[in-house]
Amino acid sequence: MPVANAMLQALDRCALILVTGKGGTGKSTLAAALSLLAIRRRGRALAVEFSAQPRLPALLDGSAARTLNIDAEQVVGNALQRLLRLPAIVTRVLNNRVVRMFARTSPAAREMIALDELRDQVERNASERCPVIVDLQASGHALSFLDTPRAVRDLLRVGPVAQVAERAERLLLDRARCEMVVVTLPEELPVNETLELCQRAQRLGLACCAVVVNQVPASLLEPGDGPLLDALHAQDGGAVGRFAAPARDHTDQLALVRAQIERLRSAVKAPIIEVPRCEQADPRRCIDTLVQALTG
Repeated sequence: MPVANAMLQALDRCALILVTGKGGTGKSTLAAALSLLAIRRRGRALAVEFSAQPRLPALLDGSAARTLNIDAEQVVGNALQRLLRLPAIVTRVLNNRVVRMFARTSPAAREMIALDELRDQVERNASERCPVIVDLQASGHALSFLDTPRAVRDLLRVGPVAQVAERAERLLLDRARCEMVVVTLPEELPVNETLELCQRAQRLGLACCAVVVNQVPASLLEPGDGPLLDALHAQDGGAVGRFAAPARDHTDQLALVRAQIERLRSAVKAPIIEVPRCEQADPRRCIDTLVQALTG
């Protein structure tokens, strides 16, 4: 599948792959599929998420992929150790009630701590050529999260925290090391959100290597069957006419799907990769479908 080449090349080259999209489009499933592809192509992968209810461990159970859930409260000590480099001072800071409350309640502080931990994981795994695949938050929240280093750096300008933000921003904007994959559905609202997401990502300087259109229904008919269905449907009340009606509805629905995909193709510079609908209830079977579609 030639259109998937850009994404597979990014998977082979990059240290960090960011996966996002509207909620319910298959974001975690795609992150799991990319982790399995990374293992197949590079021998290893670290799958990361920022979630109160992690999904990747269950999706990747039994595979060679390592999983990690980054919680800002749990890794604040790591971030302070990198910032202060003095264990005794770190312990005192962590025991300070005001500092703990600030880290818990300030969105910018939590996101900067989480991003610094992610950057550290990427740099530590890069020496082993182990890519980090991140299941980000949904669309708008994901971009706000990724824009945190710029906001922090603009606010503070100088100092150790500004340097932490600069290091994270440098990684996110380095197209040789970091690429983003967006997942969507062939429906109007998800496509609208995807178009806005891609525009905002471009303004932030984030590289997008592909947009994956998930759950594309297969056509049960040939493209030229429309006139025949219309003629059959005109047989009012007959069995043939009753058969033709749902078939005509099917072709009309497919036309809407194709129109949404063409909207993406005309507005987004990144390759558009179509993934067939998975009818299986088991998400692991859907992961297999994704892997097959992405590798042709």
